[in-house]
Amino acid sequence: MRLAREHPVDIAILDILMQGMSGVEVLRELKQIDEGIEVIMLTAYETLETARQALRLGACEYLNKPFDIPTLRSAAAKALEKRRANVEFRGIKTQFADLQKELHDRGEQAEMAKAAGAIYGSVIHDLNSPLTVINGFIELLHRQVESASKLEGDELARMRSGIARIHNQVNRCIEISRRYIGFLRTGQPDASDIVGVNQVLSDLQELLVKHPSCEGNELTVRDLDSNVYATIHGTDLLQVLLNLTINALQSMPGPHHVEVVAQTIPEHFDASGFGDSPGTRFIASEQFDPSASMVGISVRDNGPGMPEDVFKRAFNEQFTTKPPGKGTGLGLGIVKRLVSHSKGAILLITGSQGTTFTVFLPTKS
Repeated sequence: MRLAREHPVDIAILDILMQGMSGVEVLRELKQIDEGIEVIMLTAYETLETARQALRLGACEYLNKPFDIPTLRSAAAKALEKRRANVEFRGIKTQFADLQKELHDRGEQAEMAKAAGAIYGSVIHDLNSPLTVINGFIELLHRQVESASKLEGDELARMRSGIARIHNQVNRCIEISRRYIGFLRTGQPDASDIVGVNQVLSDLQELLVKHPSCEGNELTVRDLDSNVYATIHGTDLLQVLLNLTINALQSMPGPHHVEVVAQTIPEHFDASGFGDSPGTRFIASEQFDPSASMVGISVRDNGPGMPEDVFKRAFNEQFTTKPPGKGTGLGLGIVKRLVSHSKGAILLITGSQGTTFTVFLPTKS
């Protein structure tokens, strides 16, 4: 046994009856040291049960006494051939395991790269809205500075108000960036903070007043009679509503009306009738609880409605109806992800009278 522990052994030839330990006991111990050692058992006292036990423990051959040297040499040659085949097989198995691990690691790296790419794309998309607003305010301030001989009174107040708005939008860009950087580090979305829905609706209206998509269109934002708090990060809710409202404002080239309306949803909300059907889609998080208290925020337009092919692919990542360079196709995908993270649901209804997106979010009791 000490020899087997200190040196590699290919074949062991054992007698059933030996002093100190039986051949079967040594066989068992050798297999624990190296299960690849081939063992030939010898005995003059063959019994069927002894043979079965030896073979069950991994013996490759069982010879009865008396035997001649050629028979033993032949058994040893077969055992050595089996040993070499097993060693080769183990090497191939190790190489295969290494290859599998490498492929798995590369697959994980590819998935991480894919996820990171999606995150970076989301960051760019999310930052685009506040940056557009910032650009609008800067342009407005630039015109005011150029046209004013001096800044005082109302002109100075408007200037300060514009600078404050720019400051708020810069802070929002920083918050969005930090959220995604945190996601890259932890692989988990930022913990949801409760937020007043009316405050977000007020921010939404202020952001869109200067947005290019609002020019020539009519936008109405109706908040709640009594403010409630949705269990979603404030920046996330604002981003959801921005994406939906900007899409609605861009739903047709001519002037049209877009309305954003919030309402409280009673507990034990019946969502059973919202199954997918022509003109209707209902997408809910796995954790969506219809029995919980919720708020519903609808964004509706009076445009021509979605064509069937667009309706079916509306939430697909990177699907866009805009020409190259005008859209990323990330907007509704981001909406779906943020609402899902907040254990909410989305109801999409479209027809000849327009399109309505309603976002259902749990509220703080």
